[in-house]
Order: sequence, then C-alpha cells, then structure tokens
Amino acid sequence: MPLHLTGQKVKLRPLQSSDLDVIQYAYTDLDLQLITDGDSPPLTDIQVREFWEEIITNPGANLRYFAIEALGDNGHFVGACSLQQIDMRNRHAELGIWMAAREQRGQGYGTEAVRLLLSYGFEVLRLDKVYLGAYDFNEGGLRAYERVGFRYEGRLQNMLHYEGRYWDEWPMGILRSEWERDSQAPVNGLRLYHPDDLDGAIVMLMQERNLPDKEAARTILRRWWRQIDRAIYSYQADGQLVGLATVSTDGDSPQVLDVVVRDTYDTAFITALREL
Repeated sequence: MPLHLTGQKVKLRPLQSSDLDVIQYAYTDLDLQLITDGDSPPLTDIQVREFWEEIITNPGANLRYFAIEALGDNGHFVGACSLQQIDMRNRHAELGIWMAAREQRGQGYGTEAVRLLLSYGFEVLRLDKVYLGAYDFNEGGLRAYERVGFRYEGRLQNMLHYEGRYWDEWPMGILRSEWERDSQAPVNGLRLYHPDDLDGAIVMLMQERNLPDKEAARTILRRWWRQIDRAIYSYQADGQLVGLATVSTDGDSPQVLDVVVRDTYDTAFITALREL
C-alpha cells in the first residue's frame, strides 16, 4: 500500500514518472539549482531527466524522496522533499526541499511538507536527528525551518558566490527529543522557547521594545536563535506568551542576558528565571 503523509495544505507521496516534466521545467530556474545543488555545474535537460528517473526507479537505501502535492480539487505537484545521507547506525539524515515554481513559494506548502517529512523521519525511520544547511539568500527556507523548530548549529562563512558576493551557509538541526517536545502544545509557566511562540514573540517584541514592524522583531529573534551558546526561555500565562529571555548555557551556572516581559508579569518571570 503506498505511503501517504497528509496535512492541511499538502500531502507527500512517492515520486512518479508523470512528475518529470514539471521537475525538468523547474530546473530552468538558476536560483533553484543554487539552493539545491550549490555550485554544481548547470544540468542539461537530458541530465535532469536521467537524474530524476534514477531517483524514481532506484533511490537507494539511504534516500527517501517524496513529491509534494497541493490538496484540493486540482491537486498538483508543487515541489519535492527528501531525507538523504540516511545513517541508520547513527540515526540521522539530511533534509532537503525545493518548490517547483516561484508562485508556489510563500504559501505555507514548504513549511507543512517539512513537518510531515520530520514526522516520517522520527516516527517511521526512528531517527534521532535531522539536519540541513541553508544559505543566507534562502529567506523562505530559513523562515520555514525556524517555524518548524530547527535550531541553528553554527555558521559557515563565504560558502557560495552568487550575484557578485559571497553568502554564508547556516547548519541547522533538530533532535528527536526537541521534536517530541515541540509536538506538544506549549504550557503555562517558564519553559524553553516553543516554535508556536513565534507570532506572540513578534507582537510582544514590537510592543515592548517599540519596534517599527514585524521584520525588526524577527531580526532580534533570529539574532538570539543564532547565538548557539544561549537558550531562549518563554513565560506563558493563561495561554498567552508574556515573557522571553536568553540564558547563557556556557558555564556551570546559567546567566540571564536579555529579558522582554509584559509589566504585569515581570516579578513572576524574574523569580522563575532565578530558579533555573
């Protein structure tokens, strides 16, 4: 029986020969080739078709490739995603994803596909870690990975030369334990940051720090996420996010560094942080 992983917007299904024409057309987009293949030489139409025919017919034991199909009356192929370099001894794999057309990006398809693929990786393959690398210019990808719960694990400088400049690559990963925790609804009180805190965190930062827009708030959050020697803690009351703090994890005792909190809850939040 074919495996189907279905969400609210898309489903993952096995790749099939009828997808080849759309895949071949998608590869005329140079940005797509850069995101998926880095500085690999451009491929001819014949090479693209032969490459994907081989994946469809003989993917190998260390690769799982899925088509992303939009749900609805005229459901159609919108991209593909994969777990590759699957290492069953060490229980980890690399995640890859791409969307076939520019107009299909920014619709939430990729974010949901990544969630479904992580479910497959952790529940079916029983992996303990999924990792990836994203270039600076892949803003859509970075936002999707952040929203799903990937953590930054470092920075590789000047990894790709494109449009007259060098771009950094950001290694990211998510552990089974993190995915299991993030799969549960966030609870009241002091706890580690949860991906579902994102929208509330943006609103709170805008209001409490008098920021001009959401992008300014997101910039602060991303700077915090990329400080890999720090953890972000959230404080929730009555189902609402009311506090955020960054805490140094480098040393024997945690040190609170950045704090943003609603006035009504500042005493309770600071008291909880002191108990870490």
